[in-house]
Amino acid sequence: MPNQHRGNGEGSVYRVMVERKDGPVERWIAQVVVDGHKRRVTALTEAAAKKELRHLLRSIDDGKPIADGNLTLGALLTEWDSKVLAGRDISGSTLMRHRWALGILRAELGSTRVRTLTPERVELALAARADAGLSRASLEKVRGTLSQVLSWAVRREIVFRNIASVVELPVSSRPAKEGRSLTLDQAQSLLAAAAGTPLEAMWTTMLFLGLRPGEAAGLSWPDIDFESGVIHIWRARRRDATGRSVISDPKTTQSVRSLTAPEPVLDSLRRHRREQARHRLEIGETWAGEEDLVFTSPTGRPTDPAACRREFDVVAKKAGLDGWTPNELRHSAASLMSDAGMPIEQVADQLGHKDLRMLQRHYRHRIRPTVDGGTVLGDVLGSR
Repeated sequence: MPNQHRGNGEGSVYRVMVERKDGPVERWIAQVVVDGHKRRVTALTEAAAKKELRHLLRSIDDGKPIADGNLTLGALLTEWDSKVLAGRDISGSTLMRHRWALGILRAELGSTRVRTLTPERVELALAARADAGLSRASLEKVRGTLSQVLSWAVRREIVFRNIASVVELPVSSRPAKEGRSLTLDQAQSLLAAAAGTPLEAMWTTMLFLGLRPGEAAGLSWPDIDFESGVIHIWRARRRDATGRSVISDPKTTQSVRSLTAPEPVLDSLRRHRREQARHRLEIGETWAGEEDLVFTSPTGRPTDPAACRREFDVVAKKAGLDGWTPNELRHSAASLMSDAGMPIEQVADQLGHKDLRMLQRHYRHRIRPTVDGGTVLGDVLGSR
């Protein structure tokens, strides 16, 4: 056993026997004492332990902090979550996405010591998740979260490089499902099927303007200027860090925008406002009227996403579009705007994208980079 009274910055290498189910196995420990605290690294051979010791001593000479050689990735993930992620000013959905990725990393690699973590080990873990059905887009999110954790660890000099930057995604990973777009005839059929339904105005507004479901759910009546025909998008309904559905700032700063609404949208909203006012009189004090929202539950409370999806499913099936979702109205709006001759830069502004890359990546099956001129989407859908 090593001398237990070694001074600061001194090191030693020693052998230990570790009990395993199949019997004891030999391991070698490289140890240094820094400011009265022992830092150990476990190795399979004496030569590997001596190499680790030289690395530790060189770090001390360079004035670098020495992390515990047995620090696991799971412990590092927890530290990053509590010290970095918890203090970030990010949306609830982004926070939940990072913590979902942290959960996968803990399950696959949590017991792995940070000093022994290799790109190959991470690639094996991602391949296992790909075989279990995780999409390529989801694997990218997991790798991205790991990269952020390790970049932070590099700045803190816990590790000396970010191995996630060279991790390759498995070839077997399936691509993300490409968003579908309604054809002009399908869009017309959907609008016809939605006529007279409780959320007709929501589907009409989303299809014509390309709103996200949360943006439509966050609309309040003061956001709609019927006189000028402009709808202001500056809030959205989404999940916070605890999973509660709340109304808050939209997804990005670019998502705050003012959109010109064509007459079919304004007419639909006017009818919806009259029907809402009539319904409020009918139920009286039972009406909640939270946030003066445009789209609500039957009692005036914020819409429930699951209930909205069920209502949309009924409308879509009536239009012969079984299996479509409200999210695909946004895809459809982008594609139909492009086909109507709107420049891609204007489509990006309409949808609240910060640049063209996101738009081209998700709508490349329909978006055209060149413009031949033509009518705007409101005229196309409204005139048939």
